[in-house]
Amino acid sequence: MDEYFHLLLRTPFMFVVILIFFRLTGKKDLGDVSVLDVGITLMIADLAVLTIENPESSIFKGLLPIILLIIIQFILSKVTLKSQKARAIMDGRPSLVIEHGKCNQKVMRDLGYTLDDLYLQLRSKDIADISKVSFALLEPTGHLSVFQHKDDFSLPLILDGNIQRQHLHLINKDEKWLKEELTKLGNEKIQDIFICSYTNEEFYIELLDNKAAIE
Repeated sequence: MDEYFHLLLRTPFMFVVILIFFRLTGKKDLGDVSVLDVGITLMIADLAVLTIENPESSIFKGLLPIILLIIIQFILSKVTLKSQKARAIMDGRPSLVIEHGKCNQKVMRDLGYTLDDLYLQLRSKDIADISKVSFALLEPTGHLSVFQHKDDFSLPLILDGNIQRQHLHLINKDEKWLKEELTKLGNEKIQDIFICSYTNEEFYIELLDNKAAIE
């Protein structure tokens, strides 16, 4: 009888703990969950089950590693929010799988990303011809971002004060060009730029103090 009582008591309690964990991690689409989030979530879920199934052990003893994991996840989420380099290490970077209508075979091999995977995601976007694709980026979440030749697409050239060299390469530009253009617009300090995107030869610039400008 005591065993069933402990189950009835511990199950809703651990449910609340896990619910609090998900609230602390912020609002995310399931497709945007990082490998780090998945790993910590699985560990917390496993620890919660062990705590529920072992009425002999103290519930607070079971909570200790869960609380530690929640703290670790919270700290790492703050670090990745403030540092793009940390974000790249934890979550990875987008990979260019199609460039100017041609597959980047080396990148696809390195990722273990097959043509079947590529065509499956292209078909989901009603695209059957790779030659019509200007660029396709495989995001760290596995989502495929596709830009066709006919599209007017915006590329972030600076994020959190960091130059996006891969995006500069996509538009056949370099850092020297970017710095010269920013100087013309009166934005010489790249580290003060929150986001700088480039669309149809126009810059959208938002500074870290949230003052936005379109040039």
